[in-house]
Amino acid sequence: MSTDDTGSAVVAQGAVLVLAAVAGLLLGWAGAGPLSGLAAGNILIWAVAVVALGAITGTAPGKALRLGVFGFVLGFAFMCFGYSGESTLTTKFVPFAVIGLFCAVCAIALGALVHVVRSRIASSG
Repeated sequence: MSTDDTGSAVVAQGAVLVLAAVAGLLLGWAGAGPLSGLAAGNILIWAVAVVALGAITGTAPGKALRLGVFGFVLGFAFMCFGYSGESTLTTKFVPFAVIGLFCAVCAIALGALVHVVRSRIASSG
């Protein structure tokens, strides 16, 4: 962050991490509930959220962390809110966490791709 006070930058980074987690939770819930009829449309909504979160000012590691948090919470929440199996939800935490990790990697990869594309557009213009 471009600030002289590193304490403010840390607070701002923490606030963005909280925003990413809350956005992931809400979009995970919405994708499994009210927006479940959109099917693949949810992926487009999630991709737009990744691009928006990646556009917020920050360092590359900070952006990767923020997108990873978003992706993990999104995938985990989507699976938990959409679960309707017979066994208890707690027995599914490990598989859902693995899916969350996959979603985190996908969010970071999409963020990196957007960064590369934006860098190339900026350097060619």
